[in-house]
Amino acid sequence: MNKGTFITELAVRTGRPVTEVRRFVDDFFALTTEVLAREEEILFLRFGRFYPRKQFARPVRNPKTGAPVMLDERTTVRFKPGKDLFATINRK
Repeated sequence: MNKGTFITELAVRTGRPVTEVRRFVDDFFALTTEVLAREEEILFLRFGRFYPRKQFARPVRNPKTGAPVMLDERTTVRFKPGKDLFATINRK
């Protein structure tokens, strides 16, 4: 599901106009990005946790040439699903 489909489905479920839902989703993404950029975690009880994770500089190989290259330190985002989400997606 892409962002547009998600917004349309959420608008139908909530009975709100698509433009209002689009603004909400855009603001949600912007705030999420800002919080993670400050290296803080975001916890949604029973859904999951988004948290920044440092990746240290490390040697890697260029897949095209095989030449060794040093990958710079960076921060990435991890997601750990909550119990309810995990249980729901693993029901058979």
